[in-house]
Amino acid sequence: MKKVGYLLFASALVALGGCSDDTFEQTGGTPAKVGDEITFGSSLNDVTVSSSSQGDVALRTVYSDRPVNGAYIVSWEKDGSDTIAIYCPEASNGTLVDYWVMPDAAKPTHSSTVTKVNADEAGLQWGNAPTHHFYGFYPASRVTGTEGGKIKGTVPTTQNVRSWNVAANRAGGQNYYGKTNTDNAYMWAYGDFNREEMGGKDVPLTFHPWMTVLEIKIPGPATGTKTVTNVNVRAIEGTQTALAGDFICDMTPVIEAGQTGAEAAPNYEPVTQGEVNNTISISGYMPGEGHFVELTQNDTLIVRAYLLPIDEQNATNARNIQISVATLNGAALNRTLGYSAHGENSVQPHKVNTVILPPLTDAGTNYWMSSLDKDIYLSEISMPGSKFSYLSADNGASAPYQGASLDQQFIDGVRAFMVQVGVDATYHATRTGSILGGYDYTYEYESANLNVQGAPRGTTLATTIEDLAKQLETAEYALNDRNLESAVLMVTATGAPESVNFTGNPSPFAGVNTVGGGWKVWIEAVTNELQKLSQDAQNRIYTGEITANTTLDDVKGKIVLKINYNEQSQEGDVAADATYPMLFSRWDGIQNEVPLRWGSPNTSSSRSPLTWYYQEATHIGSGQQGTATQKWNNIQTVFQNSVTMYQNNDAHDTWFMNDCGGKFYGQVTDAGSQYNGTYVTTEAGDSRAITNFTNWISPQVTRYLQTRDANASLGLVYFNFADKQQGSGAQYGVDYMIQTVIDNNFKFNLRKKGGSSTTNTIGGGGSSMGDGGKAIQ
Repeated sequence: MKKVGYLLFASALVALGGCSDDTFEQTGGTPAKVGDEITFGSSLNDVTVSSSSQGDVALRTVYSDRPVNGAYIVSWEKDGSDTIAIYCPEASNGTLVDYWVMPDAAKPTHSSTVTKVNADEAGLQWGNAPTHHFYGFYPASRVTGTEGGKIKGTVPTTQNVRSWNVAANRAGGQNYYGKTNTDNAYMWAYGDFNREEMGGKDVPLTFHPWMTVLEIKIPGPATGTKTVTNVNVRAIEGTQTALAGDFICDMTPVIEAGQTGAEAAPNYEPVTQGEVNNTISISGYMPGEGHFVELTQNDTLIVRAYLLPIDEQNATNARNIQISVATLNGAALNRTLGYSAHGENSVQPHKVNTVILPPLTDAGTNYWMSSLDKDIYLSEISMPGSKFSYLSADNGASAPYQGASLDQQFIDGVRAFMVQVGVDATYHATRTGSILGGYDYTYEYESANLNVQGAPRGTTLATTIEDLAKQLETAEYALNDRNLESAVLMVTATGAPESVNFTGNPSPFAGVNTVGGGWKVWIEAVTNELQKLSQDAQNRIYTGEITANTTLDDVKGKIVLKINYNEQSQEGDVAADATYPMLFSRWDGIQNEVPLRWGSPNTSSSRSPLTWYYQEATHIGSGQQGTATQKWNNIQTVFQNSVTMYQNNDAHDTWFMNDCGGKFYGQVTDAGSQYNGTYVTTEAGDSRAITNFTNWISPQVTRYLQTRDANASLGLVYFNFADKQQGSGAQYGVDYMIQTVIDNNFKFNLRKKGGSSTTNTIGGGGSSMGDGGKAIQ
């Protein structure tokens, strides 16, 4: 275990004098009075530095890339942008105030001035109590309030890199230093002082490090290139698995230690209920370069993760930490560090713990769903999807939407599929009556062929389900009891059938309108045929009801069916009490929020519907379903609104769907000069209609999702060329989009069954790191 201390200084001084303006010179020994504003001055005292693993340390936000004499050099931000929150329950006019810290030019580990963030409002003022207790917390931006005399705060699950520093290393390669936001390097300070004794005096309020830091070093592969898309730190078991999320900070151990002289740190209580708070995620995306970090031999990726600490001396089974490295074209590589306690080979609290992983190696299929918690609600999951999954050049499409088989799409991480289905239905006619009295005819649905548009000859909805079932069977065999893989198959219409077939004794004038019209025929055929297929267990169709509380564990190894219907009249074509094993929603414009119903689309159903919030437009151009600008704006709107809807909805009953596929159609003038032009229909064979659209949309979606601050479920996100293969998805940047959607599942607090996330267990579907070296050195 390599434990590196912080270089200790960084103290701020509290001057409890009688001045009420923003100057901080000492004014003598006049006792402070009730109502006097408490102001802050500069530090005049250095504190002894200790770089040992057990030494008392303090820190601030600017880290050096390398340790100096066993400690990292830290200092206050030069521009004075650091803010601290100071809480004093005895203050007379409010108890929590934020302050700016300006560092001393000669000693940047010390403050020269400490001023109120809001100069128009009063700072802390002395109250009536003889003794005042001061609790400091850095950064102020992470303090969310107070509760029961304690500070409330939050640790982000996503701790993305703010800036990249690439420098040559001694091995002849490059070190990629990913500098994560050091606002996550939380500090605390405590002091209690007598009001009358402290008038005009500087009182030290020294900040100490609180977070546990993992500095993770990931060597490149022995040969070739590996692209790192995400680094996840997870507590996979133990008694204290909270690494992030909301917490309440309790200074009681510090107060008690001040009386005895013992070392101590604040306790905390996780309060993020019903969410996964055992994961911290760091993206490998480099926004300035527009790609993920690519490592070759002798290269090293270095990032830091900030974890809630463990201070109990007897916490031998506190948390088992696993580091998971997601790569672009393979499974995640996992390394378990062992329990975090208080031993020589354990992760030490409040220290920089350097973790050196083995070199990256090739891994197998990206069974990413099996690396998630089995109790996560299905509606929380972000799934990459393929638009018109079978429409490829190999299948004879003149302008293909896809460049790889359904099997390859699944192997490359796609879990949501979309097919357009045409219906060739047969009805049985029964004739009653006589030639003299006249005939009466009744018609009953008998069977149908459901052909998938653009698929190889003979591909039906049944063979599509068979293909997906085989992939799920392969995953189940490979993962055994760790399997959580599933798939969503969305069925849409090529159009309403224009004719039907008849057996029995039909009227000579019988046609599609005789049996209720084309749209009735389509939904009747789809529901009945899928019902038959669901009765064969080998098809792996999920037959239980999908509700807001359905989890990954419920649907593992299964195909969830989703039906898009087009006309409101179709809702009455299915009985209200039907229990077809599928979800239904109506396409009602290019962007909308509509009911999502299980078993039947009928609005008279007694089952409460879920919500389907979607954006779906295929033909992009002047006079089409939307211009390029409108398409991109609609995509962003769904991503943005999903955050608000997620945060305001504890019921987790909304499914999001964002169609990032499509084609340029007709005249396009607003997609940038490289892609502007006139495009004809795909039937005329202009492949630029789809490839140019994909080239245009891919980098925008990746950049947007990689740089947005707030996270929520992305739901089902559909792409053209939804694979990671050279000459197909990788050629258009779709491989980045797929991995970005997958990684989103590890970037925010997914809600799960059980209410509390303190005993979360990760499925661990990835591969372990290769042999060689200790996990922690």
